[in-house]
Amino acid sequence: MKHSFFAYVLLVILSAFVIISCSKKDEPEPSMGDQAAGTYTLTKLALSSGLTADVPFTNPVNGITLSGKVEVKKIADDKVSAIVTQSDKEQNGKITETKFDIGEVILKKAASGEIEAFVGTAKIGGYANSLLTVNFVHPSLGPITLIGKKN
Repeated sequence: MKHSFFAYVLLVILSAFVIISCSKKDEPEPSMGDQAAGTYTLTKLALSSGLTADVPFTNPVNGITLSGKVEVKKIADDKVSAIVTQSDKEQNGKITETKFDIGEVILKKAASGEIEAFVGTAKIGGYANSLLTVNFVHPSLGPITLIGKKN
C-alpha cells in the first residue's frame, strides 16, 4: 500500500511538472517597426483650425470625394518610412492621387505603450491599437492630423 501511495504522489508531481514545463511560453513582442508597418486607410482628418472630418469626405461645393491611405514600411526595428496618398474622386469618376513622402521616421516606445514617431526631435505621430496618427503640413491646407486604421 505504501508503494502505491508513493507511486501515486510521484505520478502527480511528474504530471504537474510536465504540464508546467509544456505551457505556452511568452512570445517576444514584435519590434516597433514590425508593429507599425502596414497599410492604413484614413478614417479622420483634423485641420489646425479645429475643423475635423470623417474620411472619406465629399466636399459639398465641388462634389470631390477625398480619401487616402498611409503606407508604412519597416526600415529597422526602430525606424520606418511612410508615404501618405491622398485620392480625390471627381463626380465623373476621375481619380487623382497625390503622394506625400514623410521619409524616415524614428520610433520610440512611450510609457503608455504607444509607439511614438519622430523626425529629428519633432514628434510627428504615433501608433497604438491598430490606429496610426500622422501630423504633417499639407501644401494647401497647412498643418493637419491624419488618423488611419490598419488594414
